[in-house]
Parts: sequence; structure tokens; C-alpha cells
Amino acid sequence: MPENRVLIVDDDHSSRLFIQKIIEREGYQSNLFASGEDALKELKQKPYDLIITDLIMEQMDGIEVLKGAKRIDPHIAVIILTGHASIQTAIEALRLGASDYLAKPINIDELRIRVKKALERQDLEKRLTEVERRITFNATVTTANHEINQPLTVILSGIDMLRMELKNKGIEDPKIMGYFSLIQKSGQRIASILRRLREISSPVIRTIPHGMQMVQLKIDESKEKRGKNFILVIEDEDHLRQIIKDILENEGFKVILSGTAKEGIEIFRNRKNIIQLVILDYYLPDSTGGEVFRQLKKLDSSVKVVITSGFEYDEKIQEVLNHGALGFLGKPFDRAQITSFVRQITEYQS
Repeated sequence: MPENRVLIVDDDHSSRLFIQKIIEREGYQSNLFASGEDALKELKQKPYDLIITDLIMEQMDGIEVLKGAKRIDPHIAVIILTGHASIQTAIEALRLGASDYLAKPINIDELRIRVKKALERQDLEKRLTEVERRITFNATVTTANHEINQPLTVILSGIDMLRMELKNKGIEDPKIMGYFSLIQKSGQRIASILRRLREISSPVIRTIPHGMQMVQLKIDESKEKRGKNFILVIEDEDHLRQIIKDILENEGFKVILSGTAKEGIEIFRNRKNIIQLVILDYYLPDSTGGEVFRQLKKLDSSVKVVITSGFEYDEKIQEVLNHGALGFLGKPFDRAQITSFVRQITEYQS
């Protein structure tokens, strides 16, 4: 680990040398300056961990050195020394960000202790700043994943739907299909970049393959209620909700849509006798997928639920799977993935 670097500022030559001798005996590197102006110029050129500055100096006083140092490096530790100690000056120095305040004549042991504590505090603040930076970065990546995966699912699924519609109309222009392929590949590349960012921000997080991850279906067919033929989609993103409806209806399924947890639970309460499957976005504005799943299970213990999310697969989603949800479909997904997923469940039940 590199040695701590200390800037000593005092217009008294003997005082500078005395402080340097104490500092270097403790194993710190030091540099001496007779004026605050020269010390701040040095600080702009090289990083330092601590400034020890006299308060009363002819040109720039210690408070101005403190202010200038904090503008250059907000995290630098500063100890103010003075032979003219006063409570008001000490309070002002500490308010402006000084780490400590020490009166002259200097007590050697006290200076050692104050320097050590100031550097320890600075190191702790640096670690906390780094932790905060990582938390902010991770939160940004998580949010970006969700916000991008939502429309990306619409794009990838919409391309598949457009291909199919054109094919149904007898239009199979290679140039148009080539453009679709380029858009699809670009969308998949974005999804891949997002996954790599998640791995950087959360390297130990449990990951699952892109697209579909089914848990083993454990359905007691004797308990299945015949006549259930609707799929309830609980999804707060308008465009995504609509594209899922179009995809499933094109495959012959009947679909009921809900944009909120409250509405979705109420729809299920009133129409559970015709709902075969619930596709549930885990993170909804008014609730979580875990809570919605529990409410649905209270209404019908045999309810079939598939969880979707644009956020990372995590222990919360795993908990819902452990309690009986049939599977997880990560966003972005395309038409083939969601139809394959739904058919595995509905054909098993039929």
C-alpha cells in the first residue's frame, strides 16, 4: 500500500521542519511550503492525503488554505495549527471541512494521534464514497435494464409479428426481411450488452439463460377445472401489454389485459373460472409480483402463474417460483419464446 502524502504549510521555517520530522518518523511522505499559494499550486499538480497548515500566516491564512484545498480535492484531510486558539476559529475551521484543530505549541504525541485519526477518517470516507458509487452504478444498471428491456421486448416481438403479417399477405420481399433481420440482431445485441453490464455490476448474482426458464410443472390434472381458456396478462407497460395480447390472440388464445396489480387481482376474483393462466410482471407500480401471486393463490390455490420481468432474475423471483409459480420469462423476449412458453403450460393442462 502506498505511503500517505502530507503537505505541511507554515511560514515559520523551524516549525515546518519540526512538523516534518514528526511526520516522517511515522512513515508518511511530506512536502514543505512557506505559503498557502505555493502549497495549493502543488496540490493541483500532485495528490495528497493530508494538509497540516498554520492558521496565521502573512499572505494566505489557514482558513483560505482549507477552502482552496477543498475546492481542489473535497476529500483531502486538513489539520489547522495555531498559537492563537479560539473556540470561534475552531468551529469555523471544522464547519468548512477541517478534519481537526490543534493548538501550538505542538505536543508531539497529540500531533501523531491527530494525524493518524485524520488519515483513518479520510480512508473510511473514501471507502464509503466508493461503496456509494458502486450502489449508484448498480442501481443505474438495474433501472436501465428494466427501462430498456421493456421497449426492447416490444421491438423484438413486433418484428416477428410484422414478418408474419407480411407473409400472410403474400409479401416476402428479401430486402424488407433483411432490414427486419438487421433490427432484430441490433436488438439482440443491446440485450447482450445489458447482460454484460449486469454481470459487471452484480458479478455474483444468479443468472438464467436469456429468454425462457421453466420450472418443472407439477399439475394435478384431477384438480384442473375444465372450461378455462383465457390468459390474464398483468403488465403495466401499455405497448408491451398490447403486443403480448396480439401475439397470443394470433396463436388462438383469448386474452384479458390488466395494467395494475389491483385491477388484475379484481379481474381474477370475478373471472377465475375462465382464466387458464396468468402472465404476471413482477415489478408493478402498485405492488410486487410476490404479493399479487399470494393474493391469486388465496382466490384459487390451483392458479397457474408465469412471472416476467425486465429486471434481473433474483431471489425474490426465485421465492415466487419456490411457492408454485410455473416459470420465469425474462425480458426481452420475442414472439417465439412467449408462445412456446405458454403452449407448454396450456397443452399440458388440456
